[in-house]
This record gives sequence, C-alpha cells and structure tokens, in this order.
Amino acid sequence: MYSCRLSNCVSYGASGYPVRPTAQRQSALRAPLNDILGTEANVRVLRVLSQLSAPISATELAKRAQLQRSSVHRATKSLEELGIVEYVGTAAHSQIVLREQNPLAKAIRQIFNAERDQYDGLLTALQKLAESISPPPIAVWLNGAAATGTDRPGEQLVITLVDQARRLHETTELVRKHSERIQKRYDIQIEVRGRTTADLDALDQEEAARLLSDVTLLGLPPGGVLSRYKALWKARNIRVHSDHDERALDYGRAVADAITKDPSLIDEARRFINRRWETASARERKELAEWKQILDSSSPARLRKVLVDPGERATRLRQTIPFVGLFSPELPEEQ
Repeated sequence: MYSCRLSNCVSYGASGYPVRPTAQRQSALRAPLNDILGTEANVRVLRVLSQLSAPISATELAKRAQLQRSSVHRATKSLEELGIVEYVGTAAHSQIVLREQNPLAKAIRQIFNAERDQYDGLLTALQKLAESISPPPIAVWLNGAAATGTDRPGEQLVITLVDQARRLHETTELVRKHSERIQKRYDIQIEVRGRTTADLDALDQEEAARLLSDVTLLGLPPGGVLSRYKALWKARNIRVHSDHDERALDYGRAVADAITKDPSLIDEARRFINRRWETASARERKELAEWKQILDSSSPARLRKVLVDPGERATRLRQTIPFVGLFSPELPEEQ
C-alpha cells in the first residue's frame, strides 16, 4: 500500500514503518486497483460493503470496519470518485453501497468471500483436528493475537491444549504432528502448548485474564476451566431451559429490530448456514434446513414474526438461530 492524495493518508507496512510512495505512477485505466485498494481504510470499507446487498449508514460502516468516522468519510469519498461505491438517499441521510455497475464490483465481492472462506476453513480444520483426539482432552483453545484479531502477517498461531498430566505429552505431540498438514495448506506456523489445569491455575492474574479472549475449538471455554473464573462462568451460564428460551426470545427480538434497519442481515444469515452446513451434526442440519426454507420463502415482515413468535416451533428454531454473531445487540443483563 502507499500514501495517497485523495484520502490524505500515510500508509504503513506489516512492520509498522511508513511505506514510501512508488516512484513512478501507473495508469489508472490499466491498474485501477492500485487506487481502489491503495489504503487499509479503503480495504476495510470494501470488505464490509462486499458482504452487503443493501446500503449502510456511515456510522454503521465505521463500526463494522472498526474505523473512525472521519477515516470512513475519507475512504468513501475516495472510493466514490473512483466509481466503486455510491451514495444513495438524501444528503442528510445518505447511505453507502458497493456500485454494482462497476465492472470490478463482482470480482471485489469474490475476493473478500475467498478471504472469509479461508479463515472459516482454517477454523473448521482446527476444530476437526481437536475433535479427532481420542479420548478427548479437557479443552482446546486458539489463543494469542489470532484469537483477539490483532495478529500480524507471518505471526504464529498458538493453540493451547488442556489435558490430564498423564496424557498431556502424548496428546500434545499428536496434535503437533497432525497440525503439519494444516500449516502446509494455509501457509502458517502453529505452536501447540500443552497445559494441565494446575498449570493454568498457577498463571498470574494478567495471563489468566488474557485467556478469556481465547476461541474455544473443543470442550469448555477458559472461564469454565480456570478455577478463579468458574463461579462467575457458572453464574453467567444458562442452566435451565426456561432461562435459555427467554434469552433466545430476547435475541430474536433484537434480530427482528436489526433486520428492519438492515435487511442485508438476511443474506448474511444465508451465508452463515452455507458455512455451518459442512461441520453441523445431522440434527443441526435439520434445523438449518428449516431456517433456510424460511429465509428463502419469507418476506422480511414474516421473518420478523417468526423471530418473536413465543410458540413451540419458533422457540425450537431460535436454538439454532443463524443470525448469531452477525451483530451485538444490547440484551438484558442476566440476574
């Protein structure tokens, strides 16, 4: 990437040092991607827009792209001048959308879909590896910078495997061996760290707190394993069906409200089902197939009714709601 006049930005490489502009300009007609993908802000904005079929507000775009509103404004202004995005609506309430008439729009969608599929494929491969261990360990977590989304290019991926002391060495070596094909396929480095529960309880407070951000690949999450967090984890965990159903209904209401403002979330739910299908159990596939039929045949208004219906069928369907993880609505706190 390079410094650009249109968005008034300074570009930085993977090392964190500024990257000087290229000495010789290339043709904008022959190489439009130089400018379209020329800054990280542009890339982040296009990544969000490529997953949507409906316009989005600048505020919501900034939230999803994890950018300041001013950065989004500069990026979208630049991208509009380049003809790859457009504003719709009145000036006071304008929203942004990928400009489908641009010949590169379809290719941009495809490249970001491939990027997301690569990450999803990696997680699926790691989950399958963890599930292949017999007998199963207490837990397997993806941790470190990759879990928090702050990793840099080439940074190794760290997996923590928690097991009983008598089996720990054998299990850790097994995972290391079988992770080699994943490393080769995705061109990454994987470090496998074996830990007992006693090892985890011996960690200082700062190290233990960092584990709470880990991605659970198998077994209990860190909060359910570390002794110092077990009481809090149990208190926050839903232990009876009635509580679970009530919170699922709260989530359904939040989703219904969200799709009123952003119908493109329905397309996101369809994509979630497609990604989830390969690793879902036979029982879950049955529920996902029912959701797919609802999403494909229902109007947004009818879908909202399903999401908030207190009936038996809707209650059952909310246990596998395909909108989970697409956004973070404010839900009532557990008592």
